[in-house]
Amino acid sequence: MIVHRFFTNPDIFRRTAAGVSLILAPLCLLLGMAVDPTESGADEALAYANNPAATGVSATLLHYAWILWVPGVIGLVHLVRRKGVVLANVAGAVTVLGLINFSALMVSDFFDIVLFQRLPAAQAEQIMQDAAQPAMVAAWQMPGMIGSFLGLVLVSVAYAWAGRAGWWFPAGVLVGMLVWLFGASSWNLVLGLAGPVVLLLVFGAVGVSLIRMDDREWSSAT
Repeated sequence: MIVHRFFTNPDIFRRTAAGVSLILAPLCLLLGMAVDPTESGADEALAYANNPAATGVSATLLHYAWILWVPGVIGLVHLVRRKGVVLANVAGAVTVLGLINFSALMVSDFFDIVLFQRLPAAQAEQIMQDAAQPAMVAAWQMPGMIGSFLGLVLVSVAYAWAGRAGWWFPAGVLVGMLVWLFGASSWNLVLGLAGPVVLLLVFGAVGVSLIRMDDREWSSAT
């Protein structure tokens, strides 16, 4: 009976899916960073080639991190009515497109593995650089990164502005993103994991609130 109601009641299913996604997305990001074989000072592509299994698991987890944020973002935007609605709608659209674009970029890790296993490092590096065509950078990479990172912050701002959560939510998202970006770019393992932990805490708290939310509140969002 409970399972039947879960799949037949649109409010329960969509609300729960959004809430669970907000928990799983940063969790996948955290696990993906933990499994990533790259170490500080080491060549990223060579580390991928020397550790194909770990790289594949990491890339897959990161791919699903960005994908899983999509239903969560849609759920957050759904709950913003009147105050903050314009920001939520615009930021939500940008974020969803950014997340989808960014998830697609994870496939490049698998090409790194094969190229650096089969070719000399200099030749493999040149191929990867040549593959960074202007269209890929302008239409895939930049929208994916900017849309994902900035979009998630703006969606959380709209959610707090609407009174759905305290301002700790956008503040935590901003801090978590900045710490993670700095840690990932500098290959600092502590910061690379600390950022996702912060994101897991704030998105997880909101995700749990969605799961526990009354169906009438979800439907009317007043």
